[in-house]
Amino acid sequence: MRFFFYGTLLDPDVRWLVLPHCFERLALRPAALTGWRRVQARHGCFPVVRRQPGGRVAGLLVEGIDRAGLHRMAHFEGDGYTVGRIAVAAGDRSFESHLFLPERPALCLAAGWSLEAWQRRHKRRFLPRVRRWMGEFGAAGPWSADLSWHARRRLAAIARETKSARAALRLAA
Repeated sequence: MRFFFYGTLLDPDVRWLVLPHCFERLALRPAALTGWRRVQARHGCFPVVRRQPGGRVAGLLVEGIDRAGLHRMAHFEGDGYTVGRIAVAAGDRSFESHLFLPERPALCLAAGWSLEAWQRRHKRRFLPRVRRWMGEFGAAGPWSADLSWHARRRLAAIARETKSARAALRLAA
């Protein structure tokens, strides 16, 4: 699966805590999301994106995320987010990608967010919390209460779409 990372998952230490099983095989490339702006989340030290004409968000286009990784990322992001689909630019090409979006605009503040500032001010305290939070993932099995039924259905649909697209590419080759 292909995802656009624009926040704390840009940091390799966070990415390793969230996706340890596939960290080494992830393909990363610089990418940008146009027509959006990265801003501080209302309830934490991390960012969210919101639409803004003329805006641009630099991030990473990440390929190689499997279904387990999708579920781990959903656990990491929490219930206030949904998975969206959007076109991102990487080099001179455009790629359809998934990304986590806030479900409510009220989650966004007006202040901008910078990875470098976050790494200086918050990363040291953030990593132990992520380690504990990700340690709770799937404690009651893969269909535990970590995710709502709606989130589980949406994630399953994304996984099916990706599997179907790969099969179609193999048939076309």
